[in-house]
Amino acid sequence: MDPVNSKREFGLFLGYGSGFTYPAYRAIVQEAERLGYSAVWVQDNITGHHPIPRDIEILDTWTFLTALAANTSAIRVGSMATPALRRFAPLLAKTTASLDVISGGRVNIGLGSGDDAYQYEMIGQRFPESGKERRQILRESIEVMRLLWTEDMANFNGEHLQLRDAIMSPKPVQKPGPPIYIACNTSRRLMPRMAATYGDGLGIMWGHDPTVAQTVQVFQEEWAAAGRDPAAYKALRSTFIIFTNDSDEEKARQYASRVTTFPFDIRQTASPAKVPEGSDADMLVIGSPAHVAEELERRVFDIGFNQLMTTFVVCEDMKPETDGLKGWAGSYLAGLRLLADQVLPSLRRA
Repeated sequence: MDPVNSKREFGLFLGYGSGFTYPAYRAIVQEAERLGYSAVWVQDNITGHHPIPRDIEILDTWTFLTALAANTSAIRVGSMATPALRRFAPLLAKTTASLDVISGGRVNIGLGSGDDAYQYEMIGQRFPESGKERRQILRESIEVMRLLWTEDMANFNGEHLQLRDAIMSPKPVQKPGPPIYIACNTSRRLMPRMAATYGDGLGIMWGHDPTVAQTVQVFQEEWAAAGRDPAAYKALRSTFIIFTNDSDEEKARQYASRVTTFPFDIRQTASPAKVPEGSDADMLVIGSPAHVAEELERRVFDIGFNQLMTTFVVCEDMKPETDGLKGWAGSYLAGLRLLADQVLPSLRRA
């Protein structure tokens, strides 16, 4: 992956559903911090994102992250991803700057152009059908946030957003502001270009391996073309790990689906990410810790990513230690320990 930044970082994506009460989240994130994970990420939806049940319990993202930051001291906290359409940029700038101050400079921000129109329409927000318009709102949102983070008095006259002698204080601890990851679903060039031009990193949530590899390659090309610092390069890939010693993958999928409420046979998300028949919509890794390590090396780091964001299920055959946490939360806690103890030592690099 040289000459871009090859320092590896390992973060978590918190699930939601069975057993995920706030005390469970707090215990999980505190254990993740103890084990040396770099970051914890959460979704920014109002309801369950299709095909997840719409009525699943979901905490407000930035309230949730503030509580987690207040109960930790080192791990970074972030959204993956916040839709620029739904979060009014000047107020999002204020919210994230405030959290950056509260946390001592530990905020990451994932921003996307938005999908799943239902989540907008149900609260009376307009969801632009045009991808071009959604990308324009995303770009203007980034520009407005950076102005408010850095200027004593900010002015901006965009097509969708305006600032008139706008004042925001306090400013973020991180300078010029929290890192912004542009989230996309295997866009061919437009979103990787936007991430390299306006953002600080790229985050890929969905997509099968060949398309993902092409997308991150384009991001590297655009990063270099924009004259960005190779040492600042950030490319994050999401993965779902099912730990099992059983060779029956279908059995593991069925167990994970029961524990998490995630259907593991979907072929298309609510986003435009189309997944070929026979492929997983997300990067799904099933098997023993040794097999998981091999797959992460090959499917994440070898193709150009330097950051991993993952979630877990530990199947019953591995006798997960859950510390009394119920449902998926208990399985998740067991998974983050298993990854730290038996997978990450072989993946970490100085």
